[in-house]
Amino acid sequence: MGDLVVPKDEGTWSSRISVVDRERLRAVVRRVHLRHYPQHRLSIWEGERLIEAWGPETAEIVIKKARARGL
Repeated sequence: MGDLVVPKDEGTWSSRISVVDRERLRAVVRRVHLRHYPQHRLSIWEGERLIEAWGPETAEIVIKKARARGL
């Protein structure tokens, strides 16, 4: 039997954005969207879940607004 060739997983759309933009998104999520979330339960993972749920189009808008505000 032949081996099954599976394409390498390239990750999610957010794994392809720059590190600086990812940090911008995380900062916006922490400051605005999760500010009422219990601090002892707030983790990077919680923010990442929200960013992934937004999708690339919404994240692009948030990044542009963050850049315009000097974040």
